[in-house]
Amino acid sequence: MTELLSYFKFDTTEIVALSVLFILLVIQLFYYLWYYRKPYKQAKKVESDSQPSPAMLKVSVIIVSENEVDSLSENLPAVMEQDFFNYEVIVVNNGSTDESDVLLRSLELRYPNLYHTYLPYSNDKKMDRRKLALTIGIKAAKGDILLFTEPYCKPVSKHWISSMVNELSDDKDVVLGYSFYKECGKFFNRVARFDNYLFNMQRFSTTLNGKPYTGNFRNLLFRRSLFFEHKGFASLLNVEHGELVFISRIMSETNTTVALSQDSFMEADVQDFSLWRQIKQSYFSIRGYLDKTISFLFRFEICTRGLFYLLFVALVAYSVMMQHWAMAVLSVFIFLLRLIVQLIALNRPAKYFFSGKFYFSLLLMDLIQPLYNLRFKGMRFK
Repeated sequence: MTELLSYFKFDTTEIVALSVLFILLVIQLFYYLWYYRKPYKQAKKVESDSQPSPAMLKVSVIIVSENEVDSLSENLPAVMEQDFFNYEVIVVNNGSTDESDVLLRSLELRYPNLYHTYLPYSNDKKMDRRKLALTIGIKAAKGDILLFTEPYCKPVSKHWISSMVNELSDDKDVVLGYSFYKECGKFFNRVARFDNYLFNMQRFSTTLNGKPYTGNFRNLLFRRSLFFEHKGFASLLNVEHGELVFISRIMSETNTTVALSQDSFMEADVQDFSLWRQIKQSYFSIRGYLDKTISFLFRFEICTRGLFYLLFVALVAYSVMMQHWAMAVLSVFIFLLRLIVQLIALNRPAKYFFSGKFYFSLLLMDLIQPLYNLRFKGMRFK
């Protein structure tokens, strides 16, 4: 025993290094157990077999589409065939030069609650067509409740609308919905699904904690009155992707909630790298307008994650070089403890949120996900 204990002798520098590694472990465990797992725990708590029974409200589903005839052809019927008593779907054809108009006219004959309008094509780069198209759709809406999605998104259930509306209450005016990325064989798609999963757990957990952060138009619901109370996008006309900033401005600590029922989920077909890049860059372009405390909170997680890996590799290399096997054992133990907690904290919720499973690929996803984000952030300023 004495001989065994003799291996566990450390100088001051070694003790400090191991202590820092342990502190980084504690920080990382806090994020995984508190933030990344919280939406799943909440979803299981409120899960019910009964169907939602929404209030008698008219819902206007708004979709802005630009040259996405194939996506509309595949996904729009699922939106039109929802099991909901009173809703309309408004598609704003944003200057499309493909066969979108022909498709929409034919679908209008099939679905009487489908309407579409057209925003003419323009070469004027100063005009923010996205905000204008959304404004046209909102002003054309007859419903008191606005529900947004994108042409490349498809509801996984016929109860999508009712599941989203069911989250409304007297004090809840904004509902953040979940959208996952459809799986395909491309490597970037796996990274994108992992990144999207973590980001959604972040924004859902902060909302559940009373600090709503951001949203997107892939799956979003809010009361129509909020748009006019905030004078629409008037103050954001010169802000790139200001429509996303608008979402953060209409959310408050008390008026925003999340939809966690699987019936409320949307499947986003992000098989094209350029589409994922566009989604990520739009977020980075508005991050300066979002809550800086929350932005720092999750940047801090990425920093501590990177430091943890770097320090672990350095300690193992040092241990081998100095033949300090006790330090190597302790370092590996701390590393494996974090990995096990990751596997438990991420995989079961990831399955619930249709984001796949991450076992053998978890370490790789964990390492390169921040690198992809740095790449997209760098592209933003080129």
